[in-house]
Amino acid sequence: MEQKNNSDHVLNTVRSIVYHLNDVNWVKMTQKMMALPINNVKLLDDITNIIFDRALKRQNYTHLYAQMCARLINDSKFNNLIASDTEITFQKVLLKKCHDVFYSNYQEELNKLKDTMKNVNMVPKKCLSGVLNNFLFDFQKRSICNCRFIGELFKNGAFPEKYILKCIGDLGKEKNDNNYELQMHCLCIILQSVGLILSKTSYDLNQKINKLVSSMENHGMSSTLKCLIKKLKIMNSKGWMDEGNCF
Repeated sequence: MEQKNNSDHVLNTVRSIVYHLNDVNWVKMTQKMMALPINNVKLLDDITNIIFDRALKRQNYTHLYAQMCARLINDSKFNNLIASDTEITFQKVLLKKCHDVFYSNYQEELNKLKDTMKNVNMVPKKCLSGVLNNFLFDFQKRSICNCRFIGELFKNGAFPEKYILKCIGDLGKEKNDNNYELQMHCLCIILQSVGLILSKTSYDLNQKINKLVSSMENHGMSSTLKCLIKKLKIMNSKGWMDEGNCF
């Protein structure tokens, strides 16, 4: 009972930290997070869930959550809080959550939702369309925000290069399904974040950008995605300076 009360107190503290994180207090809040007593795997997982979920919901502050996570990972005492009992670390738990959202399958998730809706007799049929539309919107938003978070983690040294290259490679594969535009959107979001760093390596960014530019000939592409691709093209041509300085 005492351990549960302590865990509840820790989780409430974490919620308070991540819900109020901003440009002014993030360093202080990160230090407060580092001081928390975490002594079991479940508590570490719950804490990571709270941080991850909030990072994806507050997209204007994604960079701050990434900076916080990078500091937590680089702090050996926090990252390896329970390393004496297991190989699980904060970084591994966090990357697993990023991986699960990145590789979540829209159609599989949609089918699960439809199956659930079939078993809920009280939901009027006319509401089903609205539920499905909301699901699509939430799925797309979560996928894009996760890619933004991944990119920011990489910029802060908390997401290994081999994994970011795999993400870029997988997003660059052509697929004949309804989510191909979302896939291209996610690719643009990641490249916006990591382009400057990768441009200083042997990785061929020009090939990726040229492929995206050629895809703009698809007449069904949204104006939002076309704008993102144009921005990437300009950023690439100008040495991956900040987006705001490209115009």
